[in-house]
Amino acid sequence: MATPESDPAMTAPTTGSPRRALILYASQTGTSEDLSLQLSDVLTRHHIHPTVLSCNELTPLSTLPTHALIFLLISTTGQGEMPDNAKLFWRGLLRKKLPAAWLGEVSFGVFCLGDTTYPKFCWAGRMVGRRLLQLGAKEVVPRVEADQSADEGTEGAFAGWVEVVRSVLRQKWPLMDGTEEIKDEVVLESKWVLEFAGADGEADGKTDGEADSKGEVDGMEIMRKLHAPRPGAILATVAKNERITTPEHWQDVRHLAFTLPEPMCWSPGDVLSISPKNFPADVEHLLALQNWTAIADRPLVLKPSAHLAPSEIPPCPISTPISPLTLRTLLIHHLDITSIPRRSFFSLAAHLTTDSTHKERLAEFADPQWIEELWDYTTRPRRSILEVLQEFSSIRIPLPRLLQLIPRLRPRQFSIASSSLSSPTSIELLVAIVRYKTVIKKTRLGVCTRYLASLLPDADADADTISLVFHGGSLGLSPSHLRAPVVLIAPGTGVAPMRALLQHRLLSPSPAVDNTLIFGCRSSRADYFFSSEWTSLQARGALQLLPAFSRDQPAKRYVQTVVRENAGKVWAALAERGGSVFVCGSSGRMPSAVREALVEVFAARGGMRREDAVKWLERLEKEGRYRQETW
Repeated sequence: MATPESDPAMTAPTTGSPRRALILYASQTGTSEDLSLQLSDVLTRHHIHPTVLSCNELTPLSTLPTHALIFLLISTTGQGEMPDNAKLFWRGLLRKKLPAAWLGEVSFGVFCLGDTTYPKFCWAGRMVGRRLLQLGAKEVVPRVEADQSADEGTEGAFAGWVEVVRSVLRQKWPLMDGTEEIKDEVVLESKWVLEFAGADGEADGKTDGEADSKGEVDGMEIMRKLHAPRPGAILATVAKNERITTPEHWQDVRHLAFTLPEPMCWSPGDVLSISPKNFPADVEHLLALQNWTAIADRPLVLKPSAHLAPSEIPPCPISTPISPLTLRTLLIHHLDITSIPRRSFFSLAAHLTTDSTHKERLAEFADPQWIEELWDYTTRPRRSILEVLQEFSSIRIPLPRLLQLIPRLRPRQFSIASSSLSSPTSIELLVAIVRYKTVIKKTRLGVCTRYLASLLPDADADADTISLVFHGGSLGLSPSHLRAPVVLIAPGTGVAPMRALLQHRLLSPSPAVDNTLIFGCRSSRADYFFSSEWTSLQARGALQLLPAFSRDQPAKRYVQTVVRENAGKVWAALAERGGSVFVCGSSGRMPSAVREALVEVFAARGGMRREDAVKWLERLEKEGRYRQETW
């Protein structure tokens, strides 16, 4: 067994250079990663060299004390849990043999990302901050907890936190005499650049040109048949893509099934990660706006900027580029051209136009003091990068700046709606296609669900394939969850993981039939997902079905209404028979409304005061008997 003297994680820390800093991010969807790159630019302007890593990429953990200045951007996922790319890091920090002064030479700041509609708001960031303090680190930048559901989202909170970071840097790490901060109006060098490839496949050093494309290229074929490489990806065939809401219903919800190349095993609550793809029409629009149509299909090379030393090269923003890599394939598969632009987009875009009016307006959106105007222009109307480039048509993007300006197109996760016990070679999803009109009467389409809606199943002559990556879910199922009674509360597409759990429980060697499903939708006719399955299970005595149709009667009935109406059944399942409750669905008002209904049930049926009922629910959470998966 290692002694404190021989264990590398417990050796005396070595103070890092005050002109260097470590930025660690924990991200499930990519937001904190994006913000960490913005923070790295802030540090660079103060002549502090940043190293940006996901938390798990800091290996070995024993190097943590060697960094004098650390910034952590930590998102919270699931039931107050760490994102997947921070779990190893967090387990390492929790090692009991780490001494109290292990990080005594470290200064740090934490920016937390969360959503107040979840029960444990910013819990992961809070835990990391507290643990660093326990290990002797000094918090030099006060922790900020950003609420995604707030009017200004995380962007407003981050802008304020960055100004505090700047102030702290100036006070504690002042620049040497004769050295000045790099001003915001100076554009920093790109760390990774695109160049056109020469005949031998190497970069030819040119960044633009007017060479003609070789013949006509089918953008739809590129979208349908090519898939960007991803670690752990499998290629499945589309077997079903069926709309299961009525044609007149306002929402298009799809039941999708994919045939897997080999039998696989997954757990209820697991999710599939799917890479979105931009539609060729949008890509063609951007190519035309930038006068790139003629060069759209020239081969590209992605390489680190020549001004960086080998030790300064950050991770590649596109870890495994698609092949062939061209402007067209890059825009279809890798860059999020329909996303809402962040403040950093406008900061750089202001330097990419010679139109004085456009330059002034873009610079205003990049100014932190106009954050509300930025929100009104971008987030409120859901205005996309493509639309901004159309409105500010004078913007011209140099090829080396493209990855610096437009963010990466990130995978989306969807709860699996079937059990591997049902079929290990077929997997199903229940997906609501995102389509809505904004306050400015523009129709918006979800980039990933639009792609999913377009997939052709194998009933057609030429079935599509899709790239899938499996991930563990946050339901945190234990063996007891597959045996003890369950109360499943699921409005809308939240029923997807509930269906997988029910199938798993009923197809296990010892089927568990003490199942209660409280399912909510608008109408028994329009959007009652899998209704025939539920009625069949109920007829067999394997399910107690309690539907909530909110629009089928004058008084609206929601899932929380049904919880109250069936207080005795809910209390008996949880308190008398040791069951668990699962809540899945939208992260709006529903989760808090369900919690309130459960507290009322516990108080009334358990003869408790309200505060004791709240504690009883919290105890269920600690025991893993109350689980929530919302999005």
